[in-house]
Amino acid sequence: MDMNATLVQIEPTIENDKLAVLLGGSKQRGLSRSINTKVTTLEQSLDRLIQPRLHYRIVKAKTKDDATVHLDDAVEFRSAKLSRALRDAEKIVCFIGTIGFDVEKEISRLLDEHKLSEAYILDAMASVAVEDMVEQFHQDMEGKCRNESKTVTLRFSPGYCDWPITEQKKLFSVFDAEEIGVELLDSCLMEPRKSISGVFGIAPPGSAPHSPCLHCREKNCTARRT
Repeated sequence: MDMNATLVQIEPTIENDKLAVLLGGSKQRGLSRSINTKVTTLEQSLDRLIQPRLHYRIVKAKTKDDATVHLDDAVEFRSAKLSRALRDAEKIVCFIGTIGFDVEKEISRLLDEHKLSEAYILDAMASVAVEDMVEQFHQDMEGKCRNESKTVTLRFSPGYCDWPITEQKKLFSVFDAEEIGVELLDSCLMEPRKSISGVFGIAPPGSAPHSPCLHCREKNCTARRT
């Protein structure tokens, strides 16, 4: 199996409305003046500390049934909702992105110095940054596919919807672990901690997009996309 992955480096941006939600506020109210001052100061540290890297592979989708997506690499993802979302996909984009370890070291340093507020805010900023990097990648791929008269599906990550987090092992098996610089722990969490893995499909034009959120009863889910 050819496990060579493509590396892209995307500079993330911090959107204050998303940061406000992560810090317990709302998009409408935004950040308080005191928090905004700290964010402005910490942005300089974040820019210096992050090392954004995202590896991806495009794998042929072999078959799909009601609860399983079969890849050409003999990998099977088991999730009814994922299978439905990818039902028209001809290819599957598998990705793992991270912003590196240095920001975590800085968060630990701030905690050791009892700067709890700064540590909490920097942690939230790092979460927004890695999410933004992955979202930019998804949008970039959407644009490229549109130029080729293709469409892309929503992206999905193990541990969300009905896709078990243990499926991380299968997703990581698509990559060379040393090459991507992200380690999968026994718990199926990742190191560096500010990392995101997932998949999305590439489908023919006219394919009807499917969002499992439309039929989900978890109205307060933080990952909800409707």
